[in-house]
Amino acid sequence: MPRLALRCLVIAVLLLAAACPVALGQPHPGYRVPLDNPFVTTPGARGEVYLSGMRNPYRWSFDWPTGDMYVADVGGNLREEITYLPRRRIAGANLGWHCFEGTAIQKICDPPRYVPPAFQYKSSPDVVIGGLVVRDPALPSFAGRYLFGRYNTGLWLLGPRASGRAVRADVPIEAVTSFGEDAAGHVYVTSYDGPVYRIDEIGGSLALAKIGDFARPVAVVAPPGDARRLFVIEKRGLVKLLIDGQVTDFLDLTDRVLDTGYEEGLLGFVPAPDYATSDRVFAFYSDNGGDIQLDEYVRGTRKPILTIQHDQSTHHHGGQMLFGQDGYLYVSTGDGDLRVDPEGDAQNLRSLLGKILRIDVSAGPPDTVAPKLRASVRSTQRVLAQRGAVAQVSCSEGCAISGAASMRIGGRSYSLRPDGAAARTAGQTARMKLALSASSRRALQRALARGLSVSVRISLRAQDSTGNRSRLLRRTVRVAR
Repeated sequence: MPRLALRCLVIAVLLLAAACPVALGQPHPGYRVPLDNPFVTTPGARGEVYLSGMRNPYRWSFDWPTGDMYVADVGGNLREEITYLPRRRIAGANLGWHCFEGTAIQKICDPPRYVPPAFQYKSSPDVVIGGLVVRDPALPSFAGRYLFGRYNTGLWLLGPRASGRAVRADVPIEAVTSFGEDAAGHVYVTSYDGPVYRIDEIGGSLALAKIGDFARPVAVVAPPGDARRLFVIEKRGLVKLLIDGQVTDFLDLTDRVLDTGYEEGLLGFVPAPDYATSDRVFAFYSDNGGDIQLDEYVRGTRKPILTIQHDQSTHHHGGQMLFGQDGYLYVSTGDGDLRVDPEGDAQNLRSLLGKILRIDVSAGPPDTVAPKLRASVRSTQRVLAQRGAVAQVSCSEGCAISGAASMRIGGRSYSLRPDGAAARTAGQTARMKLALSASSRRALQRALARGLSVSVRISLRAQDSTGNRSRLLRRTVRVAR
C-alpha cells in the first residue's frame, strides 16, 4: 500500500475522519519565512505560501521592469491558462483550482482573493509552457509582448498583460519546455528533443539560433550580471555550464534525482543573487522517494532546504524557481495529482502543494531564540464603542504577531477577529484590535442593555522569521458600557 494511502487509513481509523493528510513539508534550518508573507498570521496556514489555487504551475515569470507576475497553469481536460498578476495583487492571490479550471467550473466553491486567467485555451496534449514578457533589445518588434509556448506547436505571442488573441510564431520548434534570459536580456528557449535556442529577430519575425544540443533540457538560466555564462538544466539531474559557447559539467545530481519519464526529475535551478561572491545555487527536483526536494549547493556541497511529501504521484511537481527583486526565493509546486486533487491541497493553506512559495534563503546561521512578546492591555474597555478589544503589542525582534479573542456572554462565546499588527520590527509598538463581527456586536448590544456581565479573553503570540514562537500571553478584559 502506498505511504499516503496508509497514512489516510490510519488517520481515518483513529479520528473517524474521511479527510486525507495534506502535504505540510518538512522545514530545515536553512530558510526563514518573510514576515510580510500574506498568511504568516493566518491560524493553521503555512507562512511560506504566497499564492494558492494552482494545478501545476510548471513555468511562470516576473516582468522585471514592473514586478508583475505571469503564471501558466497546466490544465486537465478543460483549459490551459495564463494569469496576469500586477505586482500589487500577487501576495495572497488565489488562481482558483480546482473550483475552476480556467473559467470553467469544476466544483461549487468560492475561492478567496480569486484572480481569473487573462488567457485560456482548450486543453489537449499541446499544454501551456509559461514564458516571459519580451524585454530583449534584439527583439524590438516584440517589446512588451508576452511570449509563451505550447508543447506541440511551439512559440506563441500575446499582447501586454497576456491580452488579445494568441498569434503563433512561424519558427521550427516543438516540445517546448521553458524560456530563459541572460544578463543582457536575450531570450532563450529549450526543447525536450534536445536543442537550446537563442531567439532572434530577422525582418520583423522571430528566428531561432541553436546554441547547443542537450539531453532533455528543461530550463536555461544565467548567473546575475554575467553575460558570458548560461546554465542548462537536464531533467535527468545534470546541470551544464556554457561559457562563451563551450560546454562543461557543473553539477551532477543524477544519483539523487528520480526520473521515470513522467513529470519528475530535476525541474528547477537558480543561482543566488550573490552568486558571484558566494557560489550558491539552488536545485528543485524529485528525490528518489518521489518527494519534492529543494537544496542549496556551494561548490558541490549540499545543504537541504525543504522537503515536501509528493510520493503519491508521478505528476504535478511544479518546478519553477526565481529570485524576486526583494531577494526572496519563489518556488512553484503542483497540486499532488491523484486525479483532480482529491485532498484539496491547492485550496488548503496548510498544504505546500498547488502553490507558489516565498522564502528567505539568505546566508547566515539559523536563529533558535524565541522572540519576546510584550503586550499592554487595559483591564476595562468600551468594546462596543471600539468595535473590539484593543492591545498594544511589541516584540524583541522582527516578528509576526497573531491574536485571538473570545467574548463570553452568559453561557455563549463569540470569536473576535484580529485586525492589524501582523508584522512588526524590533521594539516597534503597534495597536492590535480583536474586532467584533456583526453578530457579536448585536449580542453585545443586547447584553449591555440588559446589564449583563461581559468579558473578553485575549490570546497573543509572536513568531519570528525562522519559526521560533514566543510563549502565549493571555489577558482578560472586562467590558464596560
